[in-house]
Amino acid sequence: MLELERRNILPEHQAGFRPGKSTIYNILRLERYAQNQLRCARRHSAVILFDIKAAFDSVWHDGLIYKLNDLRLPKYIINYLTSFLKDRTASIEIENVLSRQFNLKSGTPQGSPLSPLLYIIYTADSMNDVPTHTEHGLFADDTALWTSSNTMTYLSSRLQQSVDAFESWCKSWKLKLQPTKTEMIHFTIHPRKRYKHPVEVKVDNTIIKPLDHTRYLGVIIDKQLNWRRHLDHIETKIAPRIGLLRYLSRTAYEPNSRTMINIFKSIARSIIIYGYPVLLTADQNVWNRIQIIQNKALRAALGLPIYTSVDYIHKISNIPKIKDYATTLLKQSIQTATQKNDITSKKHLQDILEKIL
Repeated sequence: MLELERRNILPEHQAGFRPGKSTIYNILRLERYAQNQLRCARRHSAVILFDIKAAFDSVWHDGLIYKLNDLRLPKYIINYLTSFLKDRTASIEIENVLSRQFNLKSGTPQGSPLSPLLYIIYTADSMNDVPTHTEHGLFADDTALWTSSNTMTYLSSRLQQSVDAFESWCKSWKLKLQPTKTEMIHFTIHPRKRYKHPVEVKVDNTIIKPLDHTRYLGVIIDKQLNWRRHLDHIETKIAPRIGLLRYLSRTAYEPNSRTMINIFKSIARSIIIYGYPVLLTADQNVWNRIQIIQNKALRAALGLPIYTSVDYIHKISNIPKIKDYATTLLKQSIQTATQKNDITSKKHLQDILEKIL
């Protein structure tokens, strides 16, 4: 990985399994892009999220080895990776009957730390033929394309051009898109308006129509970017964890407050705060709702009744209000982006900081 980073071989917007990047990198890029089109330019924008069938299992060995050589990596690295892939065998067992062994000509070993890296190398050129009017985000096998236009017709046309380019690349390198699991969002400030020519594209001759919301790298994105669906998701996901905190705080061995606060940070706050850079752009009603979720989790962790004041539970726990904590994390992320010379992330994060201060 260090050799690939040093030689700047990997795509700029491939954020998977790379130092200094995370899922938030592309979530933030997409959110900033869509917000700018909606609020500033008043343009239509849309994102399409692809599902690649058995992505890691479909990596073509000979094709990957060709790419490794084409990148002119050191010979010892190529030899090691070639031996890692070649001469792998498998057999199939059905009702206690085992088939003969057969050679595997595709796929990276499950569980190997090398598999994500090999997939990233294999798909490094997947966006080369996508038109410049379309942006992309990659996180290992999660692939997203987004673009904008003044009219719905041109939006569909632009998106279709980009889809066709990516689909053509996939066919050339023996990867298959799954249209039934491919999703699209049309960002709009007029959610109830019925367009005469709604945006739609074809993937493998299957028409993909826009949804009201979808999940992208752990964040629920809706067509208005109001984050209500994401808050619903947080509440559903954290409910059993709050129940666990309440149970642990009442157990016979009576864990001390410090232990319970550490458990709260690990299993509850990490869920609440995920995606904080994009959530910081939301209105105060969103953060009021997020704060209520944290209040419930803290009371459960400390074994306090529901009527305990918000100020009191934060004072005795020494836990900041959730928006204050998110702002602190944002400032730390700006420092990290500066140190990593990540100009894209730094700009987006600074834009958010300026808006909330």
